[in-house]
Amino acid sequence: MAELIPTQPLTDSDAQARRVLGGRAFETVVMYILNAFLESKGIVVITGKVAALRTLVADASNAEQIVAYTRLPVKRRCTQTQLEDYPDSDLFAVLKPHHPRNPWRLLAIISCKVNFHARETEAAFWGLSVRMSSYIKYVCVTQDSNIYGSRPRSELGASCERSTKARRLLESYTDRVYICKQYQGVGDPRLAQDTDAVLHRLDRRSTEMQPCFDDPSLPHHTSYCHLVRPLDDLILDLDRWKHEIPSAE
Repeated sequence: MAELIPTQPLTDSDAQARRVLGGRAFETVVMYILNAFLESKGIVVITGKVAALRTLVADASNAEQIVAYTRLPVKRRCTQTQLEDYPDSDLFAVLKPHHPRNPWRLLAIISCKVNFHARETEAAFWGLSVRMSSYIKYVCVTQDSNIYGSRPRSELGASCERSTKARRLLESYTDRVYICKQYQGVGDPRLAQDTDAVLHRLDRRSTEMQPCFDDPSLPHHTSYCHLVRPLDDLILDLDRWKHEIPSAE
């Protein structure tokens, strides 16, 4: 019989690496879902990185303009200098111009969180800062993954009436919070099935409102309200919000 090698406990750096990888996989899933429905409407969702913007936007000055617009002024009292910091921006939703000579525009910043684990204050801070300085929407998408754990509970609480601090902060300082069910990456067959189901619904102009990209029937799932919604609603919201962006003549 082969000798059993004891499993080594995860170090803090190992655990952090796993969280980073899980977060990136979740961002990719959210980006895949949104682009499946919004690219045909002139909205493209990309990673919130300068390199991604430069690749998408052919005009370098236009890409730099978008980047500069997302940066927020930070005044350092110790040196009496002002810097510009990049907000917590996992994904950008950008609006494609109707005419090639018009610039691309930033529509929304999307913060993606598999779970919060006390990081809701970070999203709330950047949400407040972005919304105070511009008309850009700042939203949060979460898997609320604690409901799938060994001791399941929603980090958002049971409902608006029985909410957690995380829910109250996010409702107050971001434009909306969206919940996405747990997928095993973009190759998950359930993701393909749900995408096909929503496309079929749109083709038939169905009025059915049951979400596909979230499952509110799961045990311990938080209740929806005006500001906490299934990811399906972000597709509709982004398409609606694009009409609030000033057109570039």
